[in-house]
Amino acid sequence: MIQLRRFSIGELRIQLKWPSERCQVILDSALDAFSAAADSDLADISFTVAEPRTIDFDSHRELFNTLPDGLWKVWKSADEKSYIFSLHEVLTDNSPYRIAVTDNTLRKIEVFSPDADRKSISPLEYPLDELIISGHLNINRIGILLHSALVSLNGRGLLFSGTSGSGKSTLSELWLAEKKADVLTDERVIIREKEGSLWAFGTPWHGTAGIHKNKGAPLSAVCFIRHGAVNELRRLSVMDAANRLMVRCFPTFWHKEGMQFALDFCGLIASSIECYEFGFVPDESAVNFIMESLVK
Repeated sequence: MIQLRRFSIGELRIQLKWPSERCQVILDSALDAFSAAADSDLADISFTVAEPRTIDFDSHRELFNTLPDGLWKVWKSADEKSYIFSLHEVLTDNSPYRIAVTDNTLRKIEVFSPDADRKSISPLEYPLDELIISGHLNINRIGILLHSALVSLNGRGLLFSGTSGSGKSTLSELWLAEKKADVLTDERVIIREKEGSLWAFGTPWHGTAGIHKNKGAPLSAVCFIRHGAVNELRRLSVMDAANRLMVRCFPTFWHKEGMQFALDFCGLIASSIECYEFGFVPDESAVNFIMESLVK
């Protein structure tokens, strides 16, 4: 019997199919908030849990390798018609524990474990889910995935972007106490165009604050955060803002056209949206400062 789940992430329609009699699928509970109604067979991205099979990697071209510090590699098939993502344990990088075979647009994905004896599988596990969705966004010229917290305030989206440890979750927890604010994520956002404007959307990929909501807001300002002795904002030039966006997003390094789109899209954000460096004190004064400075 074929089981089916549908999700909506950043208004991308995502479908997952698997044979329930052959395997048990494990999904992160955060995905429940992104469940979508099963009223259409249309999907932007379709995942299928497939039968285990052997991949002859020697016959394919390796495009990108994050080992030994990362978890994944990406390959181009010998016939140039598909990509192959392999996930590896760092200490046993020659033996992938998960493989995904995709078409050239990352719309159709077959996921399987090379271990035929494995009875359970997590087909949307980290980092595969983010690799596929961020790659789909870039390759199909839709948008980007960004390291950022997202707060919706008076119908406007405020991004607080930073690398790991910069304070995204800390700020998100502070915003939770502001009744007028709706915190949509503390870790990852999708930014894409909608109705002629740039919008930011929450995703299931949350940080330590565990905040993940299936909502979006039109983008109003981007704040690149750092811890500071006082709360202060400094307006950034377009070039500076674009460079900071590129450092904090997830571009397709392994795909020339997708990479160029990510560069261009970061430039579009930087030239369309007010961008600031935000030094903040990690208490409620940071929220009050933003309310007074950026919220009219």
